[in-house]
Amino acid sequence: MSEKRLNNTIFLMYWVAEKYKKAHNISTRQFLELNQKYAILNYVAECPDVFDCMTDEEMVEEIDQYAAGFQRNC
Repeated sequence: MSEKRLNNTIFLMYWVAEKYKKAHNISTRQFLELNQKYAILNYVAECPDVFDCMTDEEMVEEIDQYAAGFQRNC
């Protein structure tokens, strides 16, 4: 992975986390607990190109759908 792509992925992970926290009015600690349970940031890192073209609202919805699907599969 190029340095530019890595930096973009890290930024997207940060951005998604911040937008998700704001949308659901949760703390960083609460987000990290969700991340530990559902591997949210790994999901973002696996497909940064998808998240790169989403609006903030779409990112939050994607994470909500991902977590809901994760719960069904467990």
